Amino acid sequence: MSDRSRAWRDGAVPSAEQLERLFGGDVPAWPGTRWPRAYPGRDSGEHARRLLNRAVNPDRPGQEVLRRLAGAVGHDIERLPDRRIEPPPRGWCSVYEHAFLLADHSELCLYEVEHDATEDGELVCEVYADEATAGRAARRCARAARERARDAEAGQPQAP
Repeated sequence: MSDRSRAWRDGAVPSAEQLERLFGGDVPAWPGTRWPRAYPGRDSGEHARRLLNRAVNPDRPGQEVLRRLAGAVGHDIERLPDRRIEPPPRGWCSVYEHAFLLADHSELCLYEVEHDATEDGELVCEVYADEATAGRAARRCARAARERARDAEAGQPQAP
């Protein structure tokens, strides 16, 4: 006998109420979920400053976001899976969520795209204020890396 509803068995995502009923209010953190989140990182304002300073994209979050993050009391970093990114044959492209716990107990997230889809293959990062934009950037980087690999195999000159 199962406590799962028919909709849950059919692949629908269970509601918070169903999860609370099933687990007696103690909902576990499963891999791939973002709740409940711990913020083990220390010196979070400095982490935010370093993250934004190493970002190479001109549209990275600016000084206002950095000011808000200066007083962060904790942070957490999680690598995000993106099944829509076809991995390049050679190279690296990953998306990370940097979640910052602010002093007022709210959360501010930044999304880092780490990749080597550069002319010289150097590992760089781009930082975005939202997950959707970071996902598009990651797919662009992976696509560029695949094209460079295809051109290299064909003996064609490499485009930047």
